[in-house]
Amino acid sequence: MTESSLNDAQLRRLHWLAQQGAEGLLSGIEAEELSEWLSRSETARNVFAGYCQLLVALESEPALHEVMVEAVRPENIVTLPGSRMVTAGEGVAKGVGGSGRRQWRAVFAMAGGAVAAMLMVGVFLRQPGDLREPSMAKASPSAIEESRPDRVGSETQPSSIEMATKGTGDDPTPEEQYRTSPILVSLNEGGSLSRPPSQLVTAGAKAKISFNRDIRPILSDNCFHCHGPDEKARKAKLRLDLRQTAIASDSNPEAPILPGKPESSEFFARITTADADDLMPPADSHKRLTPAQIDLFRRWILEGAEWEEHWAFRAPNPVEPPQVAGNWVRNDIDRFILARLLAEGLEPSPEADRYTLIRRVTLDLTGLPPTPAEIEAFVADQSPEAYEKLVDRLLDSKAFGEHRARYWLDAARYADTHGLHLDNYREIWPYRDWVIRAFNGNMPFDQFTIEQLAGDLLPNPTQDQIVATGFNRCNVTTSEGGAISEEFLVRYGVDRVATTATVWMALTAGCAQCHNHKYDPLSMKEFYQLFAYFNNTTQPGMDGNAKDSAPVIRVYPNGEAKATVEKLQARIGDLDRMDLKAATAAAEPGFQAWLKDPKRADALAGLRLPGTLLEEIAVAEGGTALNLGAVGEFGRDRPFSVAFSFEPPESYDRAILLAKTDPSHGDRGWRIVYENEAMTVHLIEEWPNKALRVGLTRVFRGGRGGHITVTYDGSGTSEGIALYLNGKRQSSRFVNEWFDTMEGDFKTSAPLLVGGKDPESGQIAKVRDVRLFDRKLTDVEVNLLNDRQRLKGLAEKPAEKDLAELKQAWMLGFDEGYRSVWLKKSSAETELNVLESKAPFTLVMQEQADSQPKAHVLERGEYDKPQQEVGAGVPDFLPPMADGEPGNRLGLARWLVSPSHPLTSRVAVNRMWQELFGAGLVKTSEDFGTQGEPPSHPELLDWLALRFMGNGWNVKAMYRDLVLSSTYRQSSKGSPELRQRDPENRLLARGPRFRLDAEVIRDQALAASGLLNRAVGGESVKPWQPGGIWEAVGYTNSNTQTFYQDYGAAAEHRRSLYTFWKRTAPSPNLSVFDAPNRESCIVRRERTNTPLQALVLMNDPQYLRATRYLAQRAMKEGTDIDKRIDHIAMLLMGRPLDEQEKGVLKSSLVKFQNAWESDEPSARAFLKDTANDTFSLANAESPVELASWAMVANQIMNLDESISKP
Repeated sequence: MTESSLNDAQLRRLHWLAQQGAEGLLSGIEAEELSEWLSRSETARNVFAGYCQLLVALESEPALHEVMVEAVRPENIVTLPGSRMVTAGEGVAKGVGGSGRRQWRAVFAMAGGAVAAMLMVGVFLRQPGDLREPSMAKASPSAIEESRPDRVGSETQPSSIEMATKGTGDDPTPEEQYRTSPILVSLNEGGSLSRPPSQLVTAGAKAKISFNRDIRPILSDNCFHCHGPDEKARKAKLRLDLRQTAIASDSNPEAPILPGKPESSEFFARITTADADDLMPPADSHKRLTPAQIDLFRRWILEGAEWEEHWAFRAPNPVEPPQVAGNWVRNDIDRFILARLLAEGLEPSPEADRYTLIRRVTLDLTGLPPTPAEIEAFVADQSPEAYEKLVDRLLDSKAFGEHRARYWLDAARYADTHGLHLDNYREIWPYRDWVIRAFNGNMPFDQFTIEQLAGDLLPNPTQDQIVATGFNRCNVTTSEGGAISEEFLVRYGVDRVATTATVWMALTAGCAQCHNHKYDPLSMKEFYQLFAYFNNTTQPGMDGNAKDSAPVIRVYPNGEAKATVEKLQARIGDLDRMDLKAATAAAEPGFQAWLKDPKRADALAGLRLPGTLLEEIAVAEGGTALNLGAVGEFGRDRPFSVAFSFEPPESYDRAILLAKTDPSHGDRGWRIVYENEAMTVHLIEEWPNKALRVGLTRVFRGGRGGHITVTYDGSGTSEGIALYLNGKRQSSRFVNEWFDTMEGDFKTSAPLLVGGKDPESGQIAKVRDVRLFDRKLTDVEVNLLNDRQRLKGLAEKPAEKDLAELKQAWMLGFDEGYRSVWLKKSSAETELNVLESKAPFTLVMQEQADSQPKAHVLERGEYDKPQQEVGAGVPDFLPPMADGEPGNRLGLARWLVSPSHPLTSRVAVNRMWQELFGAGLVKTSEDFGTQGEPPSHPELLDWLALRFMGNGWNVKAMYRDLVLSSTYRQSSKGSPELRQRDPENRLLARGPRFRLDAEVIRDQALAASGLLNRAVGGESVKPWQPGGIWEAVGYTNSNTQTFYQDYGAAAEHRRSLYTFWKRTAPSPNLSVFDAPNRESCIVRRERTNTPLQALVLMNDPQYLRATRYLAQRAMKEGTDIDKRIDHIAMLLMGRPLDEQEKGVLKSSLVKFQNAWESDEPSARAFLKDTANDTFSLANAESPVELASWAMVANQIMNLDESISKP
């Protein structure tokens, strides 16, 4: 292969690989690619030799640098007055890693575009054995030739070649400069500058080996498993993760690494030996060092084996942003990026066009697309501050907090179900709303941290600060039969340690649960010291399958509501302690007089409780229901009670006992039904999806019924319904707990029907002795009401033990003073119930009183094998906790955000960067340990971390800095060569572009269609999803076994952030686009590309509805086809289309119209909404036109551009 046979792309790639190889900057894959070039191409070997010679010449002869700069200097550069030329050697060739290296890299970049430019210096394309004289003007041929040996190594030494001799003078000669330049080439066979190696492994005239950058990752991947922190897994008593045990010294001369002496180091001998029994890593580890890695070890040892603490465990290093020229730089972030690009021989991409900019930044800051009006206004506004104003407006929008909360809830593992076994509903959505408010309010990140980890431990915590502790109640829990409470408490604690370590420190702490961490310096003991912080709470091991698993609090909408509740609670307490006590004492004379009345028993038979509306003793036992008229017109906020006796039907089929429902309005009202040998109460707003349903667990068999009392407290909740059998309160089965709070009403004027034949089953139940009350009866009253004959018997022969019960009955029935106080208390209780029904529960943390956090180290992490007891504490490899801090969660939280902590600020800004650029500066944003990737721009990461803390942990300010940078504003349209060079855009030579997350794709569809409901906060909602998914994973007794869709725009069109999150079966149209199940902490979502994603966009009823309404929206723009297409494109893509693009869509439109013009019923069928007929457009005036445009909208919605950030 000759150079003339290479195309331009191949030639550019060859020169780039050769340049980077000469500098030692190639990755392993790139080094293999260059090796392949060298093995098959004489041209490649010559080009590589030329770069190596040029590098040597530049470092050994400063004058040559000036010549090269002059040779590539554009002719139109003018030297300004007051400026000066830099003399040869001044900041040019001052040794490895200095500013001079950056300048000659720039020379490489300028000279590397074509071979001819470098042929001019006379150092390229020599034949083997031919060393030509440089012929360039101003160069010193003799000096260059004299300072250059014919060969850099012996062909008889195939392992490696090293040239490193030290000069003796303060000012090294060119020859000494050359000889000390570390050109190190690992070879599979000998080589020289005149004959480059045929198989390059790594090469470099490279800066000094960095332990953290070059050596630690190899050790971590290949050695730490057996020779790392975990002493139980450690072999040969050798530890390579600590300097004192790995590097030989006076105190440890037997250590395996001798600085400066690779050939004398046992470590180096073991990784290079030919003896398979002694070779490290051993064969059974299935790991093997590459020649390049071995050479790095050799060079590192030779250079003195300098050790560095792991970069992430050191405090961020204060750095000054690099000084770079040019007007591309907008802020200091750009200085770091540009300096790196120039060092890599790259240039930033041009700024993205304004259509791209507004779509990108709007999606990034709000998770929603810009409107056409917003786009047009921004494009038209050419003022310098237009973009900055746009950013500030987006940061101030409520959508900002919603979008940021979505990322955080992944990390917090937030969901609406417990996650294990029954996976029942859990009420914790107030925590989600707290996160939204925190981001919108720009809560400083340190406060954000403290309140979530320990808000309950702050002095006089507010309601919000306690709600914030829901972060550590988001973990999965269980109440499975046979589960052991102690075991699950350990699991909860382990989860909290792992989550806290991941979210704030990017450490894989969970690896130390069963043994010392194999890669990071976290011991098992330290893991359980962290565990202790979370091991002192009042949370039980079993969640009871309840939505309000303790500890919980009620969340009131404002301080006024909470104050009202507290006043009512105090009022009820006063009525109990004072007024009722006084009334009881005042009633004593009357009661004593009654006891002396010989007719006292007859009086009790006519006992009438306060609030009685109806006493109907008639029996309903025939086929016709007993109509009691308009009585019982109760509603959501009005408490009531109903009591009756019944006998079930002969068969076990369904039968109506009492019903006050309106079939013409979705059965609105209330009813009590016998079904499945049990009894169920229905309070119905709209049947069947908006109905509170509570049933008795008691089974009625053999025709035996009983006396039933049902009470309702006016709260609008399932919990406000109580059921009694024969005077005793019964446990309830919440048939429909997922709908446990009624927003509407069930009031109806339909007549109250008692008994009668059931229209479905034809069965008849006997019902008698029906009583209605306009208040919620107490347990005492229900018991009195249950059996008056028993009371009559007690009254006939009153015994001492029966006097209290008799007195209570007499006072409720006959003493007006007592009855008045009783009713006041009942009224206050009703008002309290109504207020509390509007205040949801939320799960929170609560510390045990008078107890210090402690734990036991658990053998192999097993709950029943406790070993050493430990107190709460932080790892030794991180800064200690400040003196005076409490040894509880509050102390831990403050320690995490202390200025000395090396991880928290880095981790936080890295995830912000990840959200905007697709990958963090540390790609492994969940792992900053030795197994994680090092930062692509370490100085920038430290600078951002320090700036974040220095600005008071200001979250919005950090996002503002990032999106205002030129780095962020670049076009994402990189050249093929750039994409091949940097496929993941780690160097940031182009703008970020990647597929949108699941929630953003759905929200964009809703926004574009005009359907999006922008309400912020509130209960989770259940828009349509395919049938049978919950049932497939649900247990019979689970209240999330069956999916019941929420209907109406207020539920179906909410942002996806509010979609009900069932852990064992998340919403499928979100899961398809890689939304996690949130069973554990996730700080970096996967991104996949599958055919299912396109199928969802084309077929999911929610997306089809969006395309229909989007088409309808476009048609309202007028009859012009181009305008309609542009309107759809602006809504989904943020830009107008060009003529060619429009032509494709016009062709599609014609095809759709032709297909449906002869089949209008099919067009109407397509416009029918299968998820909710309310949103059907099948009756449109022009169904063919609307359906055709809906298909065009669906086409655009399916474009990669529509579902990607531009």
